[in-house]
Amino acid sequence: MSGSDMPSRVKPKRRRSKAETRRTTPVDVQVGRNVRRRRIELGMSQTALAQACGITFQQVQKYENGANRVSASRLWQFAAVLGVPVVYFFEGLGAPKTEIKGAVPSKAERKIDDETAKIARKIASIQDERLKKRLKTMLAALAAK
Repeated sequence: MSGSDMPSRVKPKRRRSKAETRRTTPVDVQVGRNVRRRRIELGMSQTALAQACGITFQQVQKYENGANRVSASRLWQFAAVLGVPVVYFFEGLGAPKTEIKGAVPSKAERKIDDETAKIARKIASIQDERLKKRLKTMLAALAAK
């Protein structure tokens, strides 16, 4: 056969890996932030939450950082362990939009969250309820400015 008689080669379509089709979104990031916020409010460690859910603390970290999506069944489990309704994890999202872009938070955003988590742990460790209430009132006033 001559070169022109050879059948042309068709490039096969590349299949997407599961990781490529399941990228995290800002919704996943916000859900993770709310898991972290509630866990810290309760003074619970990532390890304790992980043990209660039968997963590793590294998996909890990935959920909280928005690196991994939280399945509906895992969200239900988190809600039960953390004592909140499932809708709690969607607070701060506003109305659904037709198009969502972005994914994992930046290092700067994660740093802010880590610093906030440290402060929240310290506030939660205060035993004097009156002092704790005054501190929360002061923080609310500062945030309003």
